[in-house]
Amino acid sequence: MKKKILLGYNYILHYRIPLFNLLSKKYDLTVLHSGDSTLKPNDKYKEIIFKVKKLGPFFIQKGILSEVNKEKYDYIILLFDLRWINTIISIYLRNKKAKLILWGAWMTNSAIANRARIFLSKKADANLFYTQQARTDFINSGIDSENTFVANNTFDVGERIKAFEYEIKDQLLFVGKLDERKENEILIKAYANIINKIPSHIQLTIIGDGFEMEKLKRLVKKENIEHKVIFVGSIIDPKILQTYYKKAIVSVSFGQAGLSVLQSLGYGVPFLTKENAVSGGEMTNIKHRINGILCKDNIFSLEKALIELCNNNEFANRLGRNAYDYYSKYCTIENMNQGFLDAIENTNLAEVDEIK
Repeated sequence: MKKKILLGYNYILHYRIPLFNLLSKKYDLTVLHSGDSTLKPNDKYKEIIFKVKKLGPFFIQKGILSEVNKEKYDYIILLFDLRWINTIISIYLRNKKAKLILWGAWMTNSAIANRARIFLSKKADANLFYTQQARTDFINSGIDSENTFVANNTFDVGERIKAFEYEIKDQLLFVGKLDERKENEILIKAYANIINKIPSHIQLTIIGDGFEMEKLKRLVKKENIEHKVIFVGSIIDPKILQTYYKKAIVSVSFGQAGLSVLQSLGYGVPFLTKENAVSGGEMTNIKHRINGILCKDNIFSLEKALIELCNNNEFANRLGRNAYDYYSKYCTIENMNQGFLDAIENTNLAEVDEIK
């Protein structure tokens, strides 16, 4: 008989569904969340949807307290976010016969919040982290290492390509929402500054939409590089997206390194960002000058990196191959799923990139 698991979540995004379906192969999984219904005929997990109310920075998710108190679950996995008040209360008011796993915490710049995270983590039977770095931070703060596990956060790219094997490489690529955190203004200015220092066929391609679109287009016009910068808009179809990654020398997001890091590595394209980029931990997958580039926080460092990548095909392709291999070992959805299995079954089978 399958173990029954309740997973308390916030809003299900499409990239989590493959993980939930993998978990459902082994367990009777119910996902409690506050988004729109996600279930399609082939999905194996169940879902419970409760409304959520926002109070300032906090969220009140109705229904979770009564659900975690039911005796039908063997394990309760909670997405660990201090802002979701009822989730935190659930740590105390749940059915104590069920094992508790807290998932997804990491240290921030708030000392008070970090102390709260450490205190609450000690209440769990197991703690599951997105990265080895987060795991190490909590162990160093007093969490028992025997109760810690890693499910490397990832984006399942589906059918993969080896972009580094394609001969035509003529694009610097950005993929994602167009917002200020990405610092695409700096990317555009850097590209404008180096146009005469890189092969003339290389263009900047921006895939995505967002409120910064028009501002970025005005900047491109001001820099007089409209013939060299292409705004594609949002692309959902992975087959179409792959056609751009095939031609990409590098994927760039100077200001933020989120799940687009994993998508780039999965297709065999190196990722470039600054070393202090906004990140939920995904940038720990970037190994400087091995499968990507970590710039200093200035435009000159970005320009230098772009010039080297554009003028040294062998170097860029080597980074791309390493990116593909790294994803294959550490970042597949199957490996993330194994991290969950480790936390539930108290095993240690997931591939984890140990900090050096």
